Amino acid sequence: MNGPVKAATPAPPVDWAALDPRRLGRLLTAIEERTPAGRELVSELQGRSWPGVTVGITGPPGGGKSTLIGGLVRELRRRGESVGVLAVDPSSPRGGGALLGDRVRMMEFAGDPRVVVRSIAARGSVGGVTPAVADMARLLRAAGFTWVLVETVGVGQGEWDVAAQVDLTVVVQAPGLGDDIQAMKKGLLECGDLLVVNKADRPGADTLARDLAAWAATEPERVLRTSAKSGEGVAALLDAIERRRRERPAGGDVETSRREEIRRLALSHLARRLDQRLRTGLLPSGSTWQAAEAVAAELLKPDEPGTSA
Repeated sequence: MNGPVKAATPAPPVDWAALDPRRLGRLLTAIEERTPAGRELVSELQGRSWPGVTVGITGPPGGGKSTLIGGLVRELRRRGESVGVLAVDPSSPRGGGALLGDRVRMMEFAGDPRVVVRSIAARGSVGGVTPAVADMARLLRAAGFTWVLVETVGVGQGEWDVAAQVDLTVVVQAPGLGDDIQAMKKGLLECGDLLVVNKADRPGADTLARDLAAWAATEPERVLRTSAKSGEGVAALLDAIERRRRERPAGGDVETSRREEIRRLALSHLARRLDQRLRTGLLPSGSTWQAAEAVAAELLKPDEPGTSA
């Protein structure tokens, strides 16, 4: 005769401060891959506020974001801070694989236990940021990495996704990239708390800085200049991030911020699913182009009052 069935033993609570690098890596993977254990972990992480700040570093390709992040990490370590870097790499549209090159570019930090560098596949996200980023940043902050820097793939005006998942956004520009300030006005620039002219020792940097300052006329302090290669201006950028952070109420409006994060992630997910269906012809036969043409026609109509983005 069998004895009474024993109740399942609940998993012990996570000792965040005692996470070793290997277990931290496994937990990050569980969140990124949305496993059952990862979803349970996400629920626990979202139920609390964690110390520190998550900063998005975004901008068009070629602006030197990775080099600038390396400079920020060095300066933060000089100040005694622990740093996590989440570098979102572009995914293959076919297989979903990513280049995952930022680990190679930041090998200088490989032996530092207070620096974690994690490359993440964008997994086809329209805004260039996988929906797991915010929760992976929460995990790093829970584990004591109170500065988390998120680098995006730099796909241009779709970068509002990263702004919804971080506390502050830094938009990095560089001279010679051919970007028109007015063309970016409604997108990339408006999502930035700080605007950085990187590679400031190159020709055209003065003109770009003036254009950005003119665009941000009411807040000229938002525009900074750096040369990530030499390190010039990196400490000043970090000081500016600190000031912006202090200007905001402690913790901010957490509920409103979380709602905005969920809204933008839901829109990103829906856009990604629709894009997949349009690419693979999974919409009902004959309806793919009709649907696309209907959306395009709607975009050409003037906005109704109160409906503009």
